[in-house]
Amino acid sequence: MIYIGSDKPLPLIDWNEDKPAFCISDLSKYEKGVKSQFKSPYVYNAGSHRGCGCGFFREHNEEEKLAQANANYLQLNTYLQKAREMGANNQIFSCWDGDQEARPEFREKIELNRLTEANFEFKEKTLYEIL
Repeated sequence: MIYIGSDKPLPLIDWNEDKPAFCISDLSKYEKGVKSQFKSPYVYNAGSHRGCGCGFFREHNEEEKLAQANANYLQLNTYLQKAREMGANNQIFSCWDGDQEARPEFREKIELNRLTEANFEFKEKTLYEIL
């Protein structure tokens, strides 16, 4: 699962089953606990072409799946760049489903463009501050 915390409201991107791609949604009632990870008042679920965070896995992927994962990271980077242009400060929390309220095991500060680097992959239970 990939969550974005922001100090400004961010636009939603609807999931389209006919054209699966990166999406941004409000939290479901089962995800509300993830808000405790952020100081930011706005928290969103970031989905991949698979509709969840699973499409961000780059490790052990064949060429086609790796290309899709890379596209998800690129779209996330573009989305957060536009948020930054709107004046938003953002964080990302990554975890497995069910760990939304788990204490982060890692805290990292990363440059936004790090998301597009081929060797970057989200770690579970990690809170990223986007610089």
